[in-house]
Amino acid sequence: MTAKLRSFPSSLPILGTLVALAVASVPSSPLYAQSSEALTVQGLEEPVEILKDRWGISHIYALTEHDLFFAQGYAAARDRLFQFEIWRAQATGTTADILGPRALERDRGTRLFKFRGDMTQEMRHYHPRGDEIIPAYVDGVNAYIAEALKHPDDLPLPFRLLDLRPKPWTPEVVISRHQGLLSNISQELSTGRAVCEIGGKALEELVYYHPHDPDLELDDAIDCQSLIDNDILGVYNAFRRRVNFQPRDIVAAEFRSDQESYTRLAAALYAEEDQLLRNDRDDIGSNNWVVSGERTQDGYPFMVNDPHRAQGVPSLRYWVHLVGPGWNVIGAGEPEIPGVSIGHNGYGAWGLTVFRTDSEDLYVYRTNPNDPDQYWYKGRWEDMEVIEETIQVKDSSPVTVELKYTRHGPVVFEDDEKDLAYAVRAGWMEIGGAPYLASLRMNQARSWEEFRDACAYSNIPGENMVWADRDGNIGWQSVGIAPIRRNFSGMVPVPGDGRFEWDGYLPIKAKPHEFNPTRGFIETSNSNHTPPDFPYLEAIGYTWSDPYRWARASEVLGSGRRFSLMDMVQLQHDYLSIPARTLVPLLADLEADEGRVEEARRRLLEWDYVLDKNSVEAGIYVAFERRLLDNIAAIKVP
Repeated sequence: MTAKLRSFPSSLPILGTLVALAVASVPSSPLYAQSSEALTVQGLEEPVEILKDRWGISHIYALTEHDLFFAQGYAAARDRLFQFEIWRAQATGTTADILGPRALERDRGTRLFKFRGDMTQEMRHYHPRGDEIIPAYVDGVNAYIAEALKHPDDLPLPFRLLDLRPKPWTPEVVISRHQGLLSNISQELSTGRAVCEIGGKALEELVYYHPHDPDLELDDAIDCQSLIDNDILGVYNAFRRRVNFQPRDIVAAEFRSDQESYTRLAAALYAEEDQLLRNDRDDIGSNNWVVSGERTQDGYPFMVNDPHRAQGVPSLRYWVHLVGPGWNVIGAGEPEIPGVSIGHNGYGAWGLTVFRTDSEDLYVYRTNPNDPDQYWYKGRWEDMEVIEETIQVKDSSPVTVELKYTRHGPVVFEDDEKDLAYAVRAGWMEIGGAPYLASLRMNQARSWEEFRDACAYSNIPGENMVWADRDGNIGWQSVGIAPIRRNFSGMVPVPGDGRFEWDGYLPIKAKPHEFNPTRGFIETSNSNHTPPDFPYLEAIGYTWSDPYRWARASEVLGSGRRFSLMDMVQLQHDYLSIPARTLVPLLADLEADEGRVEEARRRLLEWDYVLDKNSVEAGIYVAFERRLLDNIAAIKVP
């Protein structure tokens, strides 16, 4: 049926000026005026109200569940239409239709790792009515796309710069895995190559593995030359890589940057990213903690979460408030999926950080010299599944690609000279592998027990889910699909001949968890919190973030004082560096002969160890720390 969707932007203060420029429904004058518009939208069952607050957040009020998620899709697409179109192209493997031949490998990778299972089972994994919620959300997205296409000249600027038009969605777009925080396949390949060069025992001396030591020895069937010489994960990395636009993608020449400027800027950004990955990789991550009401000034528990994802325009996160039958939840998530990933619902609040879970393995196969589409498995040749698909390419002819699969997963590389093939087995290709969608179940949790039950469906990514509720409870449940490996660690490639198989998956509720600890708080921050006596260590990752963020927050939260909300805000913005506090005092007796070096040393000794953006000493320390890490690396690996 046709029903009316009413949008009521609220009054905007001066700080709302930028929002007024970005949100088409906000009136241009006067700045403080309220306004409303009534839209007739095909597909709604009953009238829906969307209230826009001063921050541009949609508060959606619907009389039916269908309309609630239809309206969420409609509102999110209206706010983020270009972001939605790029997501759709990535999810469907059609970026070459926008970017031309350079995106072909990306699209082949996306199609190679596409979920091809039963869609009804898939959608119902995320919620008992997921096969109704997700299509309703998609219908809302498509309703706005259809409306926008009636006036193509009014499409957001990026569409006009790229001569692009948004295309319709399907539920397959929503359940795509392309943008998830997946697992460790790249590390597994790098570790295997390092073992080829220096051996497993030597590598264990260079890398801190915990909570237990992995078996790093390579099976005799692994060909090290093939492993080292080839770009084995090229197609995997292509589909996981972010989309980058170049000057030649801009249709109107007057809006293009010149190629030289673009190249210089891109080189600087890539250099900084490389520096970050080399020296600060183990520091990167998110923070969350929950504090018991016994440790707060007002007696109510706190849930605090700040996921440290890369900044982007538009943002990765999208705030929304959903109110309908059985639903009253507010928070943020990725705009292209229904529900709320991090938020609260009147009963409890929840947040997430990454919990290291290894759900990927690289399998190596001996292929038949007479038929490369066959591989050796348990004493006989087994046929690969081969699928052909055609990719449309901008300014070029369509390209037909072959997608090959073994019983373990997609074939990512074939070494024809050595009759070898490599495939990735990924737990996230099972039913329920779409990132964050199981949050739909969490959105309706009314107790710690119900929250844990909802967590049992959260396969991807591996996360530390924390909970605090109005009854005063706090809890932590680690989630993520975790293969059980009985006879190998998953840290190096293994033969795909049948000797190295997964023995199912560890039930998520059996993963590490905690409820109402006597210390009065739980802090995760991507660090390892696996109890030493945990019985399923074979299903736990081996590499974790450095413990300094966890240690600093635990230091403050364990101080014995009672906290206010502003204390939590301050702790979120706490930049005290424990490594600096540990290392700098060692400089006390190391006077330097060179004047500027000595001045830097003295300034560091008088410093408060806070990495403030305006601190000269903080800049000196970071440069010192990076050089120190490079020097240590040179000693460890000459």
